[in-house]
Amino acid sequence: MKVKSKLFAALDAFMDHAIRKASTAEHTIITNIEATIVRCTSHHDAPIDDKYVHEILFLVSNTPGSISFLANRISSRFESTRDPVVALKSLLLLHRLLRGGDRYFEQDLRSQDLRIDLSWCLGRPNGLHSFLLSYSSFLRERMVWIINQAGNLEPSRPPRKEPLSYEEEAIESVIFRLSKCQSLLDRVMDCLPVDVLSNGRVIQSAVNIILRESFRVYESFQEMIEDLARSSFGLKKSLRVSAHEILKKACAQTIRLHEFYQNCKRSIFGKGLDYPCVRIIAPTQISSIEQFLPSYCYERMAIPEDEKKNETQTTSEESPTESNEPIGALFSQKLETTISTVWVEFDEEDVQTLSFSLASSSTDSSSTGHAMQTL
Repeated sequence: MKVKSKLFAALDAFMDHAIRKASTAEHTIITNIEATIVRCTSHHDAPIDDKYVHEILFLVSNTPGSISFLANRISSRFESTRDPVVALKSLLLLHRLLRGGDRYFEQDLRSQDLRIDLSWCLGRPNGLHSFLLSYSSFLRERMVWIINQAGNLEPSRPPRKEPLSYEEEAIESVIFRLSKCQSLLDRVMDCLPVDVLSNGRVIQSAVNIILRESFRVYESFQEMIEDLARSSFGLKKSLRVSAHEILKKACAQTIRLHEFYQNCKRSIFGKGLDYPCVRIIAPTQISSIEQFLPSYCYERMAIPEDEKKNETQTTSEESPTESNEPIGALFSQKLETTISTVWVEFDEEDVQTLSFSLASSSTDSSSTGHAMQTL
């Protein structure tokens, strides 16, 4: 009995020591996460060091349940500060974590109660405060995107309630992704800090990341919009209306995006980046789709004069490599010769008339040839 009691006492002591050691290690990791967040969001106008981002991702991946603590500390950082630089670096840290973590980290972070409260920036005349509001709106939209296995950004799609065929599911997925691309590109274009370009290293770092992500999003958008334009005629009514709304919005959005990238190329932070060639979609290029729409949503898109001028200006401002790209190639129509499988039955009069016309034409041609030989 004494040996058994001593054995149980030793086992209890070992378990208590292991629990205390595990709790101490977990407390140490939590403390390190908080300290690293404070170092990343200091008051100094300096970009966030990569080693701090990697340290946070490493600590979170090795501590189950620490993702909720990370979301809570970032949210409290937004709520407690009134310093625009600290708020900007907190937004940039969140953006860097989303880019550096895997899909499981992004899913866990989205499931947490992450609060980006920058209501204190409302009504401030400073351009930095307006950029904070635009950047926070971009990140709220960016939170619903994930990095897929190919390393590309892809919007996370909620589960569907109704079963669809393979073709309908494919085109509905394209329409969903295109709408998310348009929403994210709108948020990107709102982030241009017009009056704070000359200063702010953190702003330049944030805008550089935003631009590089927008390039990848636009490349996916351009590929999918071409597929949608080719297949929009064979869609059912509801999907055809959704496709037309996306194409209609793309007419105005591509002009804005072209001008946005042109302004970024001329700015101090946009140099040295590989900008995509934006294909401007004109309203006349989707007019052929409108005749296949239902009557309740049919609306002919007239081209305003100012839009024509904008389209002409953007075409003339393109670089030589961009000017060689046909802007109307997206919806250009080709003339094709098709062989009909339908037999047409002629009446006897039509056959006689056709035979008479062929005979007369051959007589005329032979007489013309004889006249030429005589000459």
